[in-house]
Amino acid sequence: YDARLEATMPRTLDDRIVIIDIDEKSLAELGRWPWGRNKLAELVDTLFLDQQVAVLGFDVVFAEADESSGLARLNQLAKQELKDYPGFSERLKQLQPELDFDAAFARAIANRPVVIVYYLTSDKEGRSSGVLPVPVLPGSALQGRQIKATSWTGYGANIEQLALSAPMAGFFNSITDGDGVVRSLPLLAEHKGDYYESIALAMFRVIAGMPTVAPGFSNERFIAKPYQGMDRVLLKQGNKALAIPVDERVATLVPYRGYGGVSGGSFRYISATDVVNKRLPSGALKDKVGLLGTTAPGLLDLRVTPVG
Repeated sequence: YDARLEATMPRTLDDRIVIIDIDEKSLAELGRWPWGRNKLAELVDTLFLDQQVAVLGFDVVFAEADESSGLARLNQLAKQELKDYPGFSERLKQLQPELDFDAAFARAIANRPVVIVYYLTSDKEGRSSGVLPVPVLPGSALQGRQIKATSWTGYGANIEQLALSAPMAGFFNSITDGDGVVRSLPLLAEHKGDYYESIALAMFRVIAGMPTVAPGFSNERFIAKPYQGMDRVLLKQGNKALAIPVDERVATLVPYRGYGGVSGGSFRYISATDVVNKRLPSGALKDKVGLLGTTAPGLLDLRVTPVG
């Protein structure tokens, strides 16, 4: 499969998609990761207002509150040591909007085509944190069929404030084959009887006008009994439907275009600091699909694929 993929992949640039890259240059100019969410709010505003991207996906989980502004400590001081200090509490109330970085980020992503991410886990105790989105497919839609989709007991998701501001969210779990290579991505995954969508499917649905998700079953018979699994994911909108073929795990092979990374030639990579500092011409990313992630080696977001 890998040899065939490498021999037939187009090795061309997909100009529809841009990677907003938290790279070494960005870390050097804007500081170590994680950045304050006021900075991310500024990045989001620039991408939508100045660059006019069509949709923005975050390959970053916001699992904890951002306390980097010191607001929590200031509120504590206002209630304790400095509660009787003249004017302190009043001034802190005035500064609250400026120092609440999570609120600033929540405002930036609200009512915009933004997709955030979370991850699913197989912790034996089912530990969970954060807030999941609404499942896209209830278990009852499977009509009693036994689906061999990837199944998970827990998750790590975004804090409630951000999850409510950006209700579109997808998981970023991939499927690693026995040799350590990622060739497939599940489009749907099961948690507590319901099915959730991947970030890839969530972003595609945003671009496509929010079609609903439905299971597709084959009527074809294999050997002596019908295949019980889902063989396609259906995206329905009005009287139209798009079918995405999937395997028994409700996963799809990734159609890699070419070699990965900044120099791979498949996608355009733009340093996040160049966006924040407005070094791009206005509208340079108009109608593009933006993905914010990282290539900085120190952040360890690396996978092995058939092409890199």
